[in-house]
Amino acid sequence: MRSIDSDSPVDRRPVVFYGWIVIAVGFITLSVAFGIWYSYSVFFLSIVNEFGWDRALASSIFSIFLICHALTGFSIFLICHALTGLLTGYLQDRYGPRIVIPVGTCLLACALILTSRSNSLWHFYMTYSVLAGASVSLMGFTSHSAFLPNWFERKRGLAVGIATSGIGFGMLVIVPMVEKAIALFGWRNAYLFLAGMVLLIVGPLNAIFSRRSPAELNLQPDGDHKEMQTGRPHPFMIMKVVDVDWAKKDWTLREALQTRRFWFLVATFFCLSYAYQGTLLHSISAMVDSGSARQTAAAYFGLLGIAGSVGKILFGSLSDRFGRERSNTVGGIIAAIGIFCLLNTTTANSFLPLLFALLFGLGYGAAAPLMPSVSADIFIGKSFGLIFAMISIGSGAGGAL
Repeated sequence: MRSIDSDSPVDRRPVVFYGWIVIAVGFITLSVAFGIWYSYSVFFLSIVNEFGWDRALASSIFSIFLICHALTGFSIFLICHALTGLLTGYLQDRYGPRIVIPVGTCLLACALILTSRSNSLWHFYMTYSVLAGASVSLMGFTSHSAFLPNWFERKRGLAVGIATSGIGFGMLVIVPMVEKAIALFGWRNAYLFLAGMVLLIVGPLNAIFSRRSPAELNLQPDGDHKEMQTGRPHPFMIMKVVDVDWAKKDWTLREALQTRRFWFLVATFFCLSYAYQGTLLHSISAMVDSGSARQTAAAYFGLLGIAGSVGKILFGSLSDRFGRERSNTVGGIIAAIGIFCLLNTTTANSFLPLLFALLFGLGYGAAAPLMPSVSADIFIGKSFGLIFAMISIGSGAGGAL
């Protein structure tokens, strides 16, 4: 709801603003979390082959995963034998990432270990779909979107874009790694490897370095000082308020639910996830069906991930200068062209999978930084984590459908 003059005067800043450390930890956490998320597209074929299920049945495991991932942002998640806990967004608003994300890593490690021992469809539903879906919510996109925007205002799109580019990095590194691990050691041991990565890397990093907001370290967003040496209020940015009454509100979830802007964001999340998650889940299978080797398809998927990382940083930065809506529209058009390439892939058109990976990855990358950024532009406040978690239910519903 504000347009910001990036040329506003500022006084001294620290050499390294701590917000960039938080962004770096977020990059690593999202790399691992979404590397595990998208690695199901590799596990998918192994599970289908071992149990003899049809693809629609096996896809239902991931669909329920998406539903549980979304609902945990606004509902209850599993701990031990009972349904307990609070809303992920509420937990981030109240306790911050130093507690919420390490708890998520412990739960996810348990979920992956249990998944590695699964022998029937209902086992997968309980261990991967429900428990892993809930756990990824605590350490994934919705959880980070609840606190990362607090650290930046002028460079919000760029900063969130850098952190969420970790999603693509995880796709580039972890998905091919999982494909190799499955080929050498089997899919069950591959899940154990992922459990160790979550527990030994992601948990400790967040417990030590993550922070909820710059106020915890007596800092201001973007690393600016609150006051000049004269003692006068420091104009670290000049804001042109578009809607004064709207900007004055410290939004609660109940108030947000009564606005059209909130429901437009939910609908946007739904449509983007419907298109993007469906394409990502079935892209490897589609390329294999068109004649590509599984290893080649996995490599293209990794390339898609790195293109997505570029897209997240590029469109996040562009949105700070030219607006969230324009940047997202351009990204959607590029992604649609990529999907068209996948639809027309045959063994005779071997260049089309490459174009799909590059174009779809670049275009879909716009969604990850822009949706939390535009949501924060509108509803930033003490209850933003809870509000964004509710908005994200649209994403889970669209992806599951």
